[in-house]
Amino acid sequence: MMHQPIYLDYAATTPVHPEVLSAMLPYFTEVFGNAGSSAHLYGWRSAEAVEQSRATLATYFQVKPSEVVFTSGATESINLAIRGFLQGKPKGHLITSVMEHKAVLEVFHALEVEGWSVTYLTDIAELEKAIRPETIFISLMLVNNEVGTILDYEEVLRLCEARGICFHTDATQAIGKLSLTKLPHLLSFSGHKIYGPKGIGALIARVPLQPIHYGGGQERGLRPGTLPVPLIVGLAKAVEMIPDWLSKASFYQDAKERLSSYLPLINSPENSVPSILNFTLKGADWEKMFQVLNGLAFSNGSACNAKTELPSHVLKALGHSDEDALASGRFSLGYFTTNEEIDRVCDILSHHLPTLL
Repeated sequence: MMHQPIYLDYAATTPVHPEVLSAMLPYFTEVFGNAGSSAHLYGWRSAEAVEQSRATLATYFQVKPSEVVFTSGATESINLAIRGFLQGKPKGHLITSVMEHKAVLEVFHALEVEGWSVTYLTDIAELEKAIRPETIFISLMLVNNEVGTILDYEEVLRLCEARGICFHTDATQAIGKLSLTKLPHLLSFSGHKIYGPKGIGALIARVPLQPIHYGGGQERGLRPGTLPVPLIVGLAKAVEMIPDWLSKASFYQDAKERLSSYLPLINSPENSVPSILNFTLKGADWEKMFQVLNGLAFSNGSACNAKTELPSHVLKALGHSDEDALASGRFSLGYFTTNEEIDRVCDILSHHLPTLL
């Protein structure tokens, strides 16, 4: 009988936590009304659930409920944040980095075609020098999804506020891993990275935005479409449980140190979240790597790149050759990872890595 591989891909997606699922279930069956149906009890109860969920997010992020916009996930939140802020403004200068998720990079590539000037940083230390008088928007991810690097976002926010620049961060890999003190002007994230359901996310918008889609006027016109009440309730429950997700940080750090001792080249810097460990097996064939380590469910970078068979743009930006970038892997740990699983991973690495190197 084939054993289930040990799941080490929590940065790609997480299972829905049983408490999250339990909170959602009544809204698929008993409380099934359309939150926009304002003439009867079914609609009122659904609308109330949405607003209670919005209040939960507002409390956690310490913002006004009106600054919480529900979306289908981080990608939509990112598009709404960037395009919604720039809509109708004179074309000026924008800054991002070469190491962003494709959900950010593809938006900026499209904006360049439309006539915006974009600087792609290769080193965040270059940020202050890259700012121009006409710079109006900066987007930098809070935690890198491939190597786990943590951005000094408070320093970026300080620079932006001193110059009147709007700062957006893709916080998809940060929520549930870091405690936030101050917030940027725009923050996007997704539910399925924090033990919530797929298909739901949010944008925390502390600056005015223009809609980029049109429809029924839901979410103050910024995100039209029938509200997915069960998913919204699930997202709120997942956010409510963030203290539980944060409680495993020391376990992740210990496990990361143990796993690192078996791996020859670590790409995750010291300043990275403890749950993400990126490594390179120099000279190894990447297909053979996944065949030999088939008892482990891990990835070689972003899930969005997994089917392209192209080297990671993040690792290439860090100076890796195509071959070495392909011969790299990402172990990402999560709430349900156990000590016993880490023991088994260490055994697998000790027995099988020598055949790859």
